Amino acid sequence: MPELQRVVWEWESLIVRLRKANAPLADLLSRSARPIAAERRPDGRLLLVLGCWVAADRATLEEPNTLLYLQDSFKGLLEERVELLITEWPARDGAPDEPPDPLRGLPDEVRALGVGCGGVLKRTFFAEAARRGIVFDCGYPVLNYRLDFALPRQRLGVEIEGWNWRAWARPGAAERREREQTLGFEGWTVLWFTGEEILRHLDESVEAVTRALAGRRRF
Repeated sequence: MPELQRVVWEWESLIVRLRKANAPLADLLSRSARPIAAERRPDGRLLLVLGCWVAADRATLEEPNTLLYLQDSFKGLLEERVELLITEWPARDGAPDEPPDPLRGLPDEVRALGVGCGGVLKRTFFAEAARRGIVFDCGYPVLNYRLDFALPRQRLGVEIEGWNWRAWARPGAAERREREQTLGFEGWTVLWFTGEEILRHLDESVEAVTRALAGRRRF
């Protein structure tokens, strides 16, 4: 099971268990934070990224003592070594108990496609691409694999994986990964992005798709 999916499924029960030890902190997480990415580090640690959409709560969670307490708490709750990162919510800030929806404002038929494309980082990417006129199929099957996003007619795909695997992957791994995917999907070009790239550099990520799409159209 993917790391993020496991944590998301367990999130409510984790909050219930945390509340027994620290109710105010559990309530804060419940009203304004959710897991948005998870990644297994080479040393075995689980990097868990929580997106928070209330600025005041985010400032509290980022306090060193609070962050260390939460990290130790999740280590016990998940029964493994955990590195915790607090960051912004991909769809920007909003009101407590109402995580901002990146698909808001899209036409109903496009929004319906985006709902099924995965977590908030993936929905954020889908929404930004759609606002630029690029509407992807989500979970598109190719051979025995499913691409996160695909434009079947142009044979262009996008994968969003983990949080920042480029930072610790061995030199050249990202390039080899993209080349292998390009060769392996019978003429498909597949772009890979990290979760951090989608959060911090969304415009550049979608622009990379636009350039790749323009290149495909020349052939």
